[in-house]
Amino acid sequence: MKIAERILDACDAQNARGGVVAIGTFDGVHIGHQALISRAVSLAQGAKVPCALFTFQNHPLSVLAPEHVPPALSSREERRRVFALLGVDVLIEERFTEALAALSAEEFLSRLADVLAPCTVVVGENFSFGAGGRGTPDFLAARGQALGFRVEKVPLLSHAGETVSSTRIRALLSTGDVRLAGELLGRPFEIEGVVAHGDERGRKIGFPTANLLPRKGGACPAIGVYAACVLRKNGETHPGIANVGDNPTFDGVELRVETHLLDFSGNLYGERIAVRFVERLRGEIRFPSADALVRQIREDERRARELFRVLDGAE
Repeated sequence: MKIAERILDACDAQNARGGVVAIGTFDGVHIGHQALISRAVSLAQGAKVPCALFTFQNHPLSVLAPEHVPPALSSREERRRVFALLGVDVLIEERFTEALAALSAEEFLSRLADVLAPCTVVVGENFSFGAGGRGTPDFLAARGQALGFRVEKVPLLSHAGETVSSTRIRALLSTGDVRLAGELLGRPFEIEGVVAHGDERGRKIGFPTANLLPRKGGACPAIGVYAACVLRKNGETHPGIANVGDNPTFDGVELRVETHLLDFSGNLYGERIAVRFVERLRGEIRFPSADALVRQIREDERRARELFRVLDGAE
């Protein structure tokens, strides 16, 4: 299939043609990405045309430098939910391939213009495209005049004096700072998956847990214990405490996310849930006995309840 045809894979060209197009990788869809997309949506609404978002199913580094692919901050499903909430009309998710990577900046723009015929293209100020990343926002603006569209370049967003970026968010997660990572994402960092059977040690000591395996290739907070919320598919949200680790007290070897839901009784096995991380409570510890572990979990629960009370009072 020709690349120009694949650009609109699973999309109706007529629904996107002549509109505003936002382009980017949008890994994590953090608040900087959201500002860019919101600007595109605003321009489209003002002009009464559709807003299309062009992005990639896979990170470009998975083709350009597989050994350097960063862990994904969000799943494809989570990104789609955020795009929809921001008001995107048409989502175009192209798979980044060697053929696409080999296109020159000029070739990429020509195909984009032929297929979508945008009136405006919105990109970030650090946007690059085409073979070798030679396409820049200034190149885009210059060629846009000849191809019939204008270009709007959105400046990078700063938070607490530093640029908001996916790299910065990953660094925060690696130290367990899920609170600030959530601020930069514009929502709590989450890990989604199907609840699996574990060793049931938590149940035996009075603290049953919903167990998830971190998504392959996905980001994960630093090992430790966190105040977290569990979102179920039926819309219910339950506060809890989540342990990210390998159960050193019981000589565990597999990294997993085990979440104890506060004041909850029921069977979650086989259910898809999302664990949303709120605040780190402590690092993971190897306890001398199960009794010592229980005492610490009770203290973790006390601290988590107090944190949720404070958050509920602030809302």
